[in-house]
Amino acid sequence: MISTQTTVPNDPKSKPHWDAAIKGILLAQRCLDCGKYRFPATWQCAHCHGRDAEWATLSGQGRVESFCTFHKAYWPSIKGQLPYTVVQVMLDEGIRYMSSLSGHAYAKPEIGQRVKAWFDPVSAELTLVRFAPLVPEPS
Repeated sequence: MISTQTTVPNDPKSKPHWDAAIKGILLAQRCLDCGKYRFPATWQCAHCHGRDAEWATLSGQGRVESFCTFHKAYWPSIKGQLPYTVVQVMLDEGIRYMSSLSGHAYAKPEIGQRVKAWFDPVSAELTLVRFAPLVPEPS
């Protein structure tokens, strides 16, 4: 899987997000004043400027809004994984999340495609949130 990072990002505000990802749970802050979700974590809501927030579990489902396929290795460790695709997902809760699609380096996403989060343990300290196509349940 594409990642040059093997340690948790050095942002204490987002530590609950990364700790939950290790357990297979997608968390984001939710403003207690207006109810809007936000990620990455901040000390103040961008919508209402409220300062009270809680960590809430997200569905992990959303739609591909945009994507870009990279054909150049910006880090030597991923040279053998070219090309790889990065997606921007709009989660159902209203948060944009950047990551990769599917369990392999190159997938062909479609704008509007429904996806769901899955959790990729890249080291003992870090699990990254990735996305896979959401397969509709049979009716």
